[in-house]
Amino acid sequence: MLINVYRDQPTAIPGTRVLNGQLGIEGYQFVDPFDAKRVWQVERAYMPITGRAVGGIRAKLRDQKGFVTFCNQRDLEVLLGVAQPGELCVWLDDGYVSPTDDDWLGMICDDEDLRDDLFERECVLRMQMPLSILTTEYDIARRVHMERHYDVEDLFVLLGDVAPETGTSPDVRIETIEHRWMRAERRRVRWEKS
Repeated sequence: MLINVYRDQPTAIPGTRVLNGQLGIEGYQFVDPFDAKRVWQVERAYMPITGRAVGGIRAKLRDQKGFVTFCNQRDLEVLLGVAQPGELCVWLDDGYVSPTDDDWLGMICDDEDLRDDLFERECVLRMQMPLSILTTEYDIARRVHMERHYDVEDLFVLLGDVAPETGTSPDVRIETIEHRWMRAERRRVRWEKS
């Protein structure tokens, strides 16, 4: 087990959902269970999202071609060899499953994961700007592994770095990121050809 989120109650770096503290998994690599040519590396861990069917922390992963995705804690523990399918997942009070099981989720992104990724990219961009203020001449391109056999390239354009309710700038909150960025394009790509 990486962490028991119900017992240990992890915290986030203020202003983000990035897990505060190292679990020792950053940099670990594993082969995609459905594509032996694809290798994933753990970048960082994120706080759990309330209401998900499989709770626990989430890990952001990046493959050798720069595609990002997320993985839930239960399945990540299997992929990293910390747990084996069929064993009891104590923190979830359910069994671990294998990649071929119907309950396997594995590498998959939803809106909350994608918001965390976009916010992280925005933070990196802010570090390059005077006073951390973004100007509309910038955009963000990213490659995302949405789910098995579904990879995309996204292009986001900056609408403005202003808080919608007050008009103050910069607006550095994750809660308002959709007011700052708009997805201008999403194009499906084949990983094998990219």
